[in-house]
Amino acid sequence: MKHNLPVTSRHTEIPCDLTLVSKTDLKGVITYANEDFVRISGYALHELLGRSHNIVRHPDMPPLAFEDMWRTLKSGKPWRGIVKNRCKDGGYYWVDACVVPIKQHDQVIGYMSVRKHASEDAIAAAQTLYQNMAMGHTKTPRRLPSWLGIRTGVCAGSLFVALLMLAGGILGIGGLKMSDNALTHLYQAQLLPVSAITEVEALLSNNRNTLLEMSWATQQKEQGAAQLELNRQVTQLRTNHDEIHALLNHLQSASAQVEPQKTALVTALSHYSKKLLGLIEQVTSHQSLAQPALQAELRALALNQAATAAATTLRASLTEMARMEYDQALERNDRIRNLAMIGIAFGLIVVVLVGQLFIRGIVNPLNASIHRLNRIAQGDLQGEIDLSGTGESGQLNHAAAIMQLHLKVMMDEIALAARRIDRHCATLNTALYEVTEHSEEQHERVYSAIRSLDTAITETSKLSERAERLMRLSEQSSTPHLELAQETRELATVTRLTAFGADEVAQAMHQVAELIVENRGEAQRAWRASEELKRTAVELNQLVAYFEPAQRETEGA
Repeated sequence: MKHNLPVTSRHTEIPCDLTLVSKTDLKGVITYANEDFVRISGYALHELLGRSHNIVRHPDMPPLAFEDMWRTLKSGKPWRGIVKNRCKDGGYYWVDACVVPIKQHDQVIGYMSVRKHASEDAIAAAQTLYQNMAMGHTKTPRRLPSWLGIRTGVCAGSLFVALLMLAGGILGIGGLKMSDNALTHLYQAQLLPVSAITEVEALLSNNRNTLLEMSWATQQKEQGAAQLELNRQVTQLRTNHDEIHALLNHLQSASAQVEPQKTALVTALSHYSKKLLGLIEQVTSHQSLAQPALQAELRALALNQAATAAATTLRASLTEMARMEYDQALERNDRIRNLAMIGIAFGLIVVVLVGQLFIRGIVNPLNASIHRLNRIAQGDLQGEIDLSGTGESGQLNHAAAIMQLHLKVMMDEIALAARRIDRHCATLNTALYEVTEHSEEQHERVYSAIRSLDTAITETSKLSERAERLMRLSEQSSTPHLELAQETRELATVTRLTAFGADEVAQAMHQVAELIVENRGEAQRAWRASEELKRTAVELNQLVAYFEPAQRETEGA
């Protein structure tokens, strides 16, 4: 880093109405400096042009500040900061500097620095920051991500909404699917088996009643009537037996967790069926209905009770399984509902946070750019330079700031040119006025000479005529005098030649007079052109003055 020495404690306060402007090439060599910059820096214009801009760098400025400036500028963005510069005599001055790229045909050809008065609070903050930088305590300012913009915001927002809808759809459809599966499993694995077991229990109860009736019938005295009743009961038992075995097929869909109870029921029903079929065979073969048949009925009743107990146990197990699966379904639905509520809350929080970020990084800078453009349209080129924002709004904000600075510099240059034109026109008008006055005086002198010359020509003509008459008288005399005639002839010739010469001089003097008149007319036309140019300069000053009320209002605020 270049150290410009010596340095002193002399502080130069930058007036609020001054704007220090300089332009450099891509290497930082100064190519333009306005009068304010030349006056405040203390350097002559020729000492600044062609020199690196670090000629005014103060040793108190940390290198990191300029590294950040060049990094920002090379990325195509403007840079703004509080800068401490050094005067030629070693003094210093603080400025609020804004450096912007100069583009031509969308190519950066240089940089322009516009510096103005810096407030005391901004200077104090900058001093603290630079002291921290000097001690190595650098703190990177929080900036919005460069990718945040309207296009990316819309794309990211659409993607986020789509993901939320997809997640909600997955939760909703998945939850419904799981509920459907649970209901299907509950119906097929619990409800159908329970219903079948209930019917089996009813059939077993019916068989038990039928067996009791058969036991009562075997004790009747009238054998014919008892045989008819037994046949009806046997038919009922066969029908119930077939229905029970048909209902056993519904138990195949029962849950594997109740397999022991199902096996116990099947085993009990198998034993009961064998005994029941034996009893039916015995009754249908018209064997004796005495004590052996009664004992067979009693054993069938015992097996019926065992099968009923096994069915009741299986039904209770299936009922418990159904209750557990119901509780699990409720818990699963609660988890899905809670997850959905968490997702909705998360989505709302993300939308709010991203919305605030979008408003702070996109909407606010966009509104600031619109406000700045409106102020520029009203003639305010002194407004605060705001380089916030990112994405499209940041680019618009930067473009508005660059345009504002370029217009400000252009208006300052126009005002300077107008003042120079006005000053030179005043000098030219004074000179033209003096030339016109001198032309009038010369014109009068020339015409006085012409009048005197005309009088001399008239007198010479008269003398020539008298000499000619004298010469004719001498020739007509009876006693001619040759010498007198000769002298008279010579006098006439000389007088005639003098008259001719005077006439030529008179014509030349007339031409000189015409030229003087013509020159006076040209001087008057030049004076009128100068006055017109002066009026143009006044109009330019009025055009520049259009922006001054906003400037005074800004400075007054």
